[in-house]
Amino acid sequence: MANIAIVAVVAVGFVLAARHALQVFTGRRDCCGGDVCEKGARPRPRRVEDVDESHYPYHMDLRIAGMRCEGCRQSVEGALDSLPGTWARVDLKKGTARVMSKTPADADAYAAAVRKAGYRVVE
Repeated sequence: MANIAIVAVVAVGFVLAARHALQVFTGRRDCCGGDVCEKGARPRPRRVEDVDESHYPYHMDLRIAGMRCEGCRQSVEGALDSLPGTWARVDLKKGTARVMSKTPADADAYAAAVRKAGYRVVE
């Protein structure tokens, strides 16, 4: 009887792990934090052409929950960089993103972009 219980627990673990892996690979969940990505997929990273900080007069630092790896960093940077006139740099160790913008900072737009990528801004 104990063997059946152990096998059942292990089987449930495998099913849950496989479900999570499928959601990560299809872009419905972030890789580490487990948050659900909005609209089923992460935004595609965009290469920022203008990387001269002096062209970005507005700055905002965001604390972001759920980032743990290089893939997380790329997802959050890509989400924020997808906003017009915005350039972001993520510091994984600090769990922050420095968002630089050519127009006045819009905290709600930044939070929405981060949420769409499957992460969340911590107030």
